[in-house]
Amino acid sequence: MKKLILKMLFILIALLLMNGCSNNNTTNNNDNHKEMNTSQTKHTKTEDTKTEDTKTEDTKTEDTKTEDTKKTTLLPKKDPIQEQLNKMTLNEKIGQMIIAGFDGITVNSNTQNLINKYKPGGLILYQTNVKGAAQLVNLTNAIKTANSKNKVPLFISVDQEGGRVHRMPTSIKNTPSARIIGNKKDEKYAYNIGKVIAYELQAFGFNTDFAPVLDIQSNPNNTVIGDRSFGSNSSIVSKLGVSMMNGISSGKIIPVIKHFPGHGDTSVDSHLELPLVQNDLTRLKKVELVPFNNAIKDHADMVMVAHILVKKIDPNYPASMSKTIITDLLRKQSGFRGVVISDDMTMGAIAKHYKLKDAAVRAINAGSDIILVGHGMENVATVYKSIYSAVTNHTISEDTINKSVYRILTLKHKYNINNHKVSPVNVSNLNTQITKTISNTTTTNITNSKLLLNIATKAKQGSIINADFHLKSTTIDEVRKSWGKEDKREYIAAAKGTYCTYSKKHVVVAYNKGQQLFEIRSYDPSLKNLTINDIKHYFGSPKTDIKTSNKEEIISYTVGSNTLKFVFPTGTKTMYLDHYSIYNASLAHNNMAS
Repeated sequence: MKKLILKMLFILIALLLMNGCSNNNTTNNNDNHKEMNTSQTKHTKTEDTKTEDTKTEDTKTEDTKTEDTKKTTLLPKKDPIQEQLNKMTLNEKIGQMIIAGFDGITVNSNTQNLINKYKPGGLILYQTNVKGAAQLVNLTNAIKTANSKNKVPLFISVDQEGGRVHRMPTSIKNTPSARIIGNKKDEKYAYNIGKVIAYELQAFGFNTDFAPVLDIQSNPNNTVIGDRSFGSNSSIVSKLGVSMMNGISSGKIIPVIKHFPGHGDTSVDSHLELPLVQNDLTRLKKVELVPFNNAIKDHADMVMVAHILVKKIDPNYPASMSKTIITDLLRKQSGFRGVVISDDMTMGAIAKHYKLKDAAVRAINAGSDIILVGHGMENVATVYKSIYSAVTNHTISEDTINKSVYRILTLKHKYNINNHKVSPVNVSNLNTQITKTISNTTTTNITNSKLLLNIATKAKQGSIINADFHLKSTTIDEVRKSWGKEDKREYIAAAKGTYCTYSKKHVVVAYNKGQQLFEIRSYDPSLKNLTINDIKHYFGSPKTDIKTSNKEEIISYTVGSNTLKFVFPTGTKTMYLDHYSIYNASLAHNNMAS
């Protein structure tokens, strides 16, 4: 019995022990599962965190790339003039600030040495350098060859005014003096004379002309200017002088207006002695400065400053060495931003009163960009060395040099000055062209001449004669603000723009989706007096000449990035202008503001 009880007790204990082990295993398994889940959760969180961090880093990287892209986009465009300037040595820069004369009718060893050693910005030729047509072509070509190893092409310059200041070969017919042109009071005639002068200069390989003279002949005892002036009236001198300047410029020759601030009211020849001018600033602004200021407004490229002492403005120094006259008056008050050149520093007005080395340095500090040294290689050396020394001892700042050379390089770039050689000149053909220009007194009266000049001037500004609005920079909202609501508005699909008519203003404007004006038409009544021959005579051969099915003939000219179009009704023997417009095709096609 006892054995049975013990056996049953043993079985019971065994069962209890087995049940306990089973529970422990379950607990352990659950704990292990929990730990595994926790581990997975931690791992997942870690991975998620890494993923988020990665995303954040990627986002940062993308943002950085975007910022870098923005920075790249916002970088200013490269300035080729500045890049060219940066590559130049101080010696080369100083050379650009000198235009030198030379002896002989060929490029001899002295001239070659002048070009190699000093690398001048230009050379000037006088009558003594010219013996004949073939010789002159050979000379200018040889000059370009001699300079071909230098980085910057030369100003090849001359005083070709017409009349008694005539530097061309004797076989070339002369053009009339400024006084003869002035007596005609015809701006178109003055323009054409300037254009034919440019034509002959270009044929002989020149690129710069020290003309026209804008001095007013207000002193009858002034023999150095005399008939080199267009007259004694500031308005006549201004209109004809600016017209001649534009004529020269149209022929791709750089015109140099002279002699600022006015050499007309003197009785002394500055080639021999220093003239004294008694006029004050009020008088100068009313008389002498009028032609210069108008030329500057019409984008004059280069101004020559006179060797005259204007005591009531600067009692100490002649104009060519006066900061008051060059920097304060010419640059600041008159607003001139082009190249300033001194008159010849070897003239008596300077040589008798100043040391050349001091005069050159003072002229640069006064605001001159170029020193003209007309005679003597030793004088070129003196000017060159004095400027170099002044920079090294800080009498002239290198910033002053850089600004001057930048202006010089900009002007050479504008006129595409290069070392290209010219072909032999056909003297007969050239003389025929000169004779034709001189004898053509033009059928266009003075009123039409002014009108045509106004059309041309406004076209350069992207505008028309009877509206102060401009292509691209003016929006239709600005037109409406100024003139009110248009009389008529019409979208022209072919033109990709909307045309608004202002009948009382005799104007139609067209704008694109960006609200910019891309065409401005003038129907001004004064246009009705102009014939198609007047337009062609003034502007030359048109770029396009189209007869439309609407019984119209449309001729066009390129003016900068714009197109100048003239529309004439056909069907009559003499075609008179109906209207004209200034138009920009890219603005019409883009249709969006930029």
